[in-house]
Amino acid sequence: MSTVSDMKVSDPQVPREADLPLELAIAVRSFVTTFERWAKAMASGDVPSYPRLRLLDCLRSEGPQRMSDIAGFLEITPRSVTALVDGLEAEGLVRRQPHPTDRRATIIEPTEAASGAADQFQLHRATIARLFATLSRADQRDMLRLTRLLEERMRAGTSAAPPEIGR
Repeated sequence: MSTVSDMKVSDPQVPREADLPLELAIAVRSFVTTFERWAKAMASGDVPSYPRLRLLDCLRSEGPQRMSDIAGFLEITPRSVTALVDGLEAEGLVRRQPHPTDRRATIIEPTEAASGAADQFQLHRATIARLFATLSRADQRDMLRLTRLLEERMRAGTSAAPPEIGR
């Protein structure tokens, strides 16, 4: 298996230097779409959906939470949290409790039945990790470093200036 560093510059698979940022943007978008579809498919069987598993894992790791805090933790809208909680509540996996000091807020807590689903999420993560285990340790470190760097820049709202047209 050849890597990009093994390819010759004249190889048509290697984009010109000026085209690299655009090629990366296209490749990453394609990877993210494919990865999300694949990751959701890995959470098959008689378990809650992937978004519901993420919410249950949030409750498992952070403890009972206000819905607005769950939205922030999962980086989704409060409306989406409401829909997820409605579904999980109907399945008997979470319950709503009044907030002890804020009458307007509701606390979401997992039920005893949720522990099995939370365990399924951990298994799901391990399954996904096997994909990355197929990379060399150096590639794993590079990918981790680069994804963290880009995520940090996106969260900070920074980006490079748009390329000049005609370059």
